[in-house]
Amino acid sequence: MKLLFLLPAALITGASLFTGRYDDSIRQRHQEPECLDCHQEMVTQKVVHPVAEDACDNCHLSNGEPHPLEGVRAFDLMDTIPALCFYCHMETEPLTHGHDPVVEGDCLACHKVHGSSEISLLKESEVNLCITCHGASDDPQRRSSNIRKYITGNRIIHTAISSGGCIVCHLPHGSNVRAMLAAHYPEGTYVSNAEQDFELCLMCHDTDLIMAEDTEWGTNFRDGTRNLHWVHCQGSKGRNCRLCHNLHGSPLPFLIEERVTFGEWEMNMQFERANHGGSCLPGCHGLLQYRRE
Repeated sequence: MKLLFLLPAALITGASLFTGRYDDSIRQRHQEPECLDCHQEMVTQKVVHPVAEDACDNCHLSNGEPHPLEGVRAFDLMDTIPALCFYCHMETEPLTHGHDPVVEGDCLACHKVHGSSEISLLKESEVNLCITCHGASDDPQRRSSNIRKYITGNRIIHTAISSGGCIVCHLPHGSNVRAMLAAHYPEGTYVSNAEQDFELCLMCHDTDLIMAEDTEWGTNFRDGTRNLHWVHCQGSKGRNCRLCHNLHGSPLPFLIEERVTFGEWEMNMQFERANHGGSCLPGCHGLLQYRRE
């Protein structure tokens, strides 16, 4: 099964935008204008599929049955899905980590075919669409099984999600990086602080966040100018970001986790924010405090 390649931005964001009632110019662009007498709403969405605005028979073919007639299907698709989609949309070679609906050829799991109020003809807003699947269960074997609980309610949401959506970090059709990530991010608990290991984070965060031993601006997690992120990322047991932070959302400031699982051991972070600093008592060390000034 080949995967769907993302279209150029001009098409993705609705190259064919149309609102309001149809008129003669719209009718003339359809080879069968009578379709709009009943199906006007299909081309009066905020974002209209260009092939739907152009002509109904780009995708639909009469099978000779009378239409309209209740209970009678008079039009068939020109081809099966996703083969029909690939008449216009380009294919790529299969990716290492493909999105399940794409691998299964189910384009309609996420997209409407005629028009939508959302970009890319999505069935609903991007984040809400994602959590219809990634918000249904708490399978301990799948960290992505219930993202909903991390980004709803009284929680601080990762700015990447609140400002740009899931696709800031995850490619919606697939990726050659695990979890369909847009760039590399380490999976293990202990990692190095090499830039190439944190490509994903450094798409937004400055490298000084983890690379500068001393800084006055690279992070607020510092004792004076001593960068405490740098301290935690050094050596053969440098800590992964997710050991202390929830990458999607948390009720604590700075996306600090309430509890962290380390093997079979679960420890409370016991982070306390203070003026110009803070403290934590997680279990891996005693109470430590820091103060920026």
